[in-house]
Amino acid sequence: MTRLAYAFSGLSLLMALMIFQGTFTSVKNGMPVWQDGFPFDVAQANIDAFLHFGTDPWRWLYAVAENDSIRAAIEWNYNVFWFLLNFGALFFVATSPMVASVRTRYLACFMAVWIVVGNVLAALFLSAGPAFYGSVTGDVARFGEQLAFLAHGAASRNSAVSYQQYLWTLHEARQTGFGSGISAFPSVHVGLAMLNALFLREFNRYLGALAFVYVAFVAASSVYLAWHYAIDGYVSAIVTLIVYVVARKLIPADSRPVAAMQTATVNRPEAAVAAF
Repeated sequence: MTRLAYAFSGLSLLMALMIFQGTFTSVKNGMPVWQDGFPFDVAQANIDAFLHFGTDPWRWLYAVAENDSIRAAIEWNYNVFWFLLNFGALFFVATSPMVASVRTRYLACFMAVWIVVGNVLAALFLSAGPAFYGSVTGDVARFGEQLAFLAHGAASRNSAVSYQQYLWTLHEARQTGFGSGISAFPSVHVGLAMLNALFLREFNRYLGALAFVYVAFVAASSVYLAWHYAIDGYVSAIVTLIVYVVARKLIPADSRPVAAMQTATVNRPEAAVAAF
């Protein structure tokens, strides 16, 4: 019964989050209108190059990984596996009594990352990202070679460049669609991966270390696929860490579910097993 109750309440929370996600998408679609375009691409790209020894960081990545098989694997991770991991984690935390002690804090952090990283900072420093740099600045040469390489996979199911073309078509037509809206700075992909790594480290230090390696991989992938400037990932990871630290202070772990499970184990072992 405990498991069923948690599952029901968790599913209710996830349904509420669907409304939250719809609001996030609406705000994201309106950002270019409020900002009259994307004013920060040149500045962010120049900062990126300055931090990486005067070279746009995608060139460093392509020097060792400009390969169609690698590109296809990175696209699958970025467009498929990342969603399975991060929204699978959300479903698990929302519905499982095993992590009930941190559920409130995790959900608060999850929404805060979307709001602070995906809406507030994105609106204040709105940029389109390398994939759209030529369209918003007129300089098609800076990332032209990168986009030409990514176009090799345009016909594949998980193609980054085909999804980028889809987003730009909707943007130009001032229409909304599934997953529509363009903003690069900071990276929500990196933010959510970072959030899950921080929480996973609370339960298992070794799995947490592996999760942080995955965060670095997602950050590099976002640059490789022309979705983001490298600083988008750096800033997102730092902001997510701040959100996490503040949440730990304001929303401590709830010991009641743990105590309840311990009591069930002592008094009714079979009930504790059923709860899991």
